[in-house]
Amino acid sequence: MSHGKPAYEVQKIMTVVAGAGYQVREFTVAPGEAVPWHYHTEVTDWCYCLEGVVAAETRRRAAPETVTALRLAPGQSCCIEAGKVHRLANGGGAVCRYLLVQAGGQYDFNKEDAAAAGAVPE
Repeated sequence: MSHGKPAYEVQKIMTVVAGAGYQVREFTVAPGEAVPWHYHTEVTDWCYCLEGVVAAETRRRAAPETVTALRLAPGQSCCIEAGKVHRLANGGGAVCRYLLVQAGGQYDFNKEDAAAAGAVPE
């Protein structure tokens, strides 16, 4: 898995543990911040909300204007399968924290440009 600097900025990312084929990181995300739309070829994401509200959004490549959104409160979680276009954002007015468990294969971060995909700008 790649453990280099991400292609985006949020308040803080702390690696808890990482190895071949998996990584666990804790994200601290300020209001208005988000990990941009992207997908992973092999890796599945499990997101566990620790504090605040996490907006976990997914969309289909064939219909990028159709967004499915979950709002996770502390203690709630979701699973985003490999290949699914998604983003994780702060869904509230205060800092949110979440644990992101990623596993299943070689890590990659494939940014999905909304304009190139035909989506309405966000």
